[in-house]
Amino acid sequence: MVTVVTSWNGAKASALRVALRLTVDELAARIGGSPRGVAKWEHQPDVIPSMVSQRDLDHILSTANPDQQARFALLLEELGRAGAAAAGATNDARLTSGGLSAAEQRRISDLSVPLNGSRGVLSIPTSETLARLEQNLRSQYSADNLLGPRELMPLMKSYVSMIEQMQEKATGAVLDQLLRVGSGYAEFTGWLHHDAGDLRGAATWATRALEWAQAGMDERMTSFVLMRRAAGALTARNGAYAVRFAQAAQRFESAETGRIRIIAAVTEAHGHAIAGAGGEVDRVFDTAAGLLERYDGEIIDGDPTADRYCEPALYVKIARAKCALELGRAGDAVAAFTDVLSSLPPDYHRDRGQYLGSLARAHILAEQPEASTVAAEEAYSIAIATGSTRTLMDLRGTLPNGLARWSHIPEVERFCAMLAAVEPEIGGN
Repeated sequence: MVTVVTSWNGAKASALRVALRLTVDELAARIGGSPRGVAKWEHQPDVIPSMVSQRDLDHILSTANPDQQARFALLLEELGRAGAAAAGATNDARLTSGGLSAAEQRRISDLSVPLNGSRGVLSIPTSETLARLEQNLRSQYSADNLLGPRELMPLMKSYVSMIEQMQEKATGAVLDQLLRVGSGYAEFTGWLHHDAGDLRGAATWATRALEWAQAGMDERMTSFVLMRRAAGALTARNGAYAVRFAQAAQRFESAETGRIRIIAAVTEAHGHAIAGAGGEVDRVFDTAAGLLERYDGEIIDGDPTADRYCEPALYVKIARAKCALELGRAGDAVAAFTDVLSSLPPDYHRDRGQYLGSLARAHILAEQPEASTVAAEEAYSIAIATGSTRTLMDLRGTLPNGLARWSHIPEVERFCAMLAAVEPEIGGN
């Protein structure tokens, strides 16, 4: 049965393009419009296309094959779930300057927050409140992969502020739990800054998360935050720094940290690859293989990698692809990233943009400019739709120079012009 769209917007039009596996230029050609206009839909998901464009989109959808229609229906479901999660979180959890909104007070009944514009005083939370805070954080993980940092960053900062106020009045076991829960919120806020391209802000939030995890004697979260700091060093292209943080993350030898240590090991391998140490890369992947054999599939309650990272076996595959690219192994990198993209779960929308950008770089290394622009355009569209400045910065930082010698090719010229026209918005502190 064909999905019927009553009113098109930018998000739905972008979902149709992804479902049909079309580039921005290809969809523009199908509707007789301009690539810049289609790119605007990607950048402004709430924008309403003209009635002529809506009729064209109706026709494209009605003539799509069953597989394309099924993908479109799934993407619409994901957009609906993500939108509902974001709207519910914003309505129920937004903090005023003086504390929580009235809706949040009803939801968490044991909090007492005056709404008179002054700083609120929160009561000591119950175990039920703490459980709700943990559950809420996991719901933000799910929304993040589709929405990106734009919508979630202000909300997460408000939650951290609320938890910090709770900590001021708590003691004993309750304080320990608040420190552990707070470290999770602070780490996730740091991740949003990382994805928004604000590495300094990400490091600041990670420092707070690490302090709270250590004060709460939470080895697993301590390990996780150290691993995330290593990931930030990878983004900054500091291989040696990444190696040190990743090694520190692996020092807790418990079943609870098993999955984190797998991720930390391959993060270390990536750091060695940035430094050009191929032998160390191979050695660390052997370590990761041993950890994978022991801990693959084992998720212990409260594991911060759950809902944030794909299955460890796939994550190791992704890391191998990244290292092949770093070490200049063009053929291996193209094959590896193609395999990764075919294995990636459909709801990992923003991550797909990251890996498409890496595939574009691998195609450049393999001297395949046309294939590079196809992958890069899809990565660009996903980055615009999700607000992932990290992906946009990666594309802008590597592809124009890499494609420069093929600038006479029309596809390359159009893509580079489109990329240059967008100024990424860097996240705030």
